Parts: sequence; structure tokens; C-alpha cells
Amino acid sequence: MSRPKTDEGENVTTTTNTSTIRTATTDKLLEVRDVGHVYGSGEKAYRAVDHLSFAVAPGEMVSIVGPSGAGKTTLLRLLSGLLTPSEGEVRLEDKVIRGVPRGLAMVFQDYSRSLLPWMSVEKNILFPLNNSPKTAADRRAIVAESIEAVGLGGHEKKYPWQLSGGMQQRVAIARALAYRPRVMLMDEPFASVDAQTRSDLEDLVLAIRAAYGMTIVSVTHDIDESVYLADRVLVLSRAPARLVADIPVELPAPRDQIATKENETFIHIRSRVARLVRSGGDPLSEE
Repeated sequence: MSRPKTDEGENVTTTTNTSTIRTATTDKLLEVRDVGHVYGSGEKAYRAVDHLSFAVAPGEMVSIVGPSGAGKTTLLRLLSGLLTPSEGEVRLEDKVIRGVPRGLAMVFQDYSRSLLPWMSVEKNILFPLNNSPKTAADRRAIVAESIEAVGLGGHEKKYPWQLSGGMQQRVAIARALAYRPRVMLMDEPFASVDAQTRSDLEDLVLAIRAAYGMTIVSVTHDIDESVYLADRVLVLSRAPARLVADIPVELPAPRDQIATKENETFIHIRSRVARLVRSGGDPLSEE
């Protein structure tokens, strides 16, 4: 364990990522089957997602990238059950998702809106467990473990407004982790923090995934982040979103912010993803 400085100069504990990144298996924990989504109707109808199909295996991390306005956030809402597909279906553990299911947790981009400002760190993390059948003692133990897992030991009694942006996002991650989800969904989780904090949070996600065997699906505009974190990168076309590439990421573990990003395979995959995103998902851009 190490105690690096946060952007406010406070010490936080983080776990070094020493795990082997899992590769995809044939198992399907989360499955998207020919999903389409249309907003509105008639002449005002707008198709955001067009017949997408893919699956995510247990313990896998998948990044989703695409041009701005490609429908990535719509897709994440479909995965979470916040939206119902106009066509096709989304399945979690082979059960069709209808409404927000148990077993999914979301980490949002805007931590300032996702945290409750009148609650302390520990109470924010405890909040989604209030209706859990677990005993009060078990819930407190889960909260304490989740706080330590994100490196916020000693900050339990603080309020969100007393924390830096990066620390607030750690609270949001801890709250999702406390739910012990089968799948964690992340919507541009590091877009609102500075570059150094982003790197620290990326490594935190790798450490959490290693420790808990977490399955993660992350939408991001950051191509380096998409490749650094994931086993696979899904590239979407311009709206309506179609899947134009499913790119495996086979990099040595543990991943490191410097060594990994200097790796020739990383550079090659990053360039391929960047060309596809820049072209709006045109496969000819790879030629």
C-alpha cells in the first residue's frame, strides 16, 4: 500500500495494481441483442441506436468509444434499465432487463450531482444499502471496506464539499462498490478531473477490478483511457450508433501509466481506435 498525495495535498491510500488483466470468455454476463432505440415518433422521430449486439463476460472490462453524439450515453442508459429499447433486448445473467435491475451500479460523470451534499462520506456510501436485507453491522462493515478500497480511510466524516473533485469521485466509486454489483457501469467517470487525478483514478479502477473481480462497462471520450483500462474496446459509428469494431486489448499486466502507454501494442491499438473514432466509425479509415 502507498499513500500518494491528492490534488488537495491530503494523503489517501491506494492499492497497487498487480493483477493479470482478464481476457474475454465465452460466458455472457451482460448481453445486448439487436438493440435499437428511437426517441419521439412520426416526423420528429430520432434513431439514436441502430441494431447493436455484443456481450460482456464475467470479470471483463469493456470500453465504449465513438464520435461525440454517437449515442454512447443512450446505450449506457439502455444497459442500466433507465431506458427500454425500442427494439431488441438487454440481458443480465440471461434475464431480460426491465427497469433498473439488481446487480447493476452506475458511476456518473458529475460527482457533484450524484453525491448528497448534506451527508458525510460514509453516509453517502451507506445510502443505497439502506434497503438491503443485510444487518446494520454488515452494512457498516461493507461501507468501511469500500472506503478503504478507494483510499479514503480517515475521511469518513467529511462532507462532499470538503473534498477535492477527485476525492468526491472516489466516494462515488465507493458507493457503487458497496452495492457489490455484478456489473459496474461508468459514464465518462473521469471527465471532470485534471490529468493527474484521472491517471490516479484509472489505476484505482484497475485495483478495484483486480480485488473484486468486477465486471465493468465504461463509456469514455478519452481514447488512451479506453485502451489502458479495457480488455476490449467497442467503437461506435456516428448516430445512429452501430458497432463498427470490437477490438481486443492484449497488454502485459500489471498495467502502468508509463510503461503500458509506451508499449508498441498499446500505441498500435490506440492509433486504430483514434482513426475509427475520427472517421465516425468508417472501417475504410483503417486502410
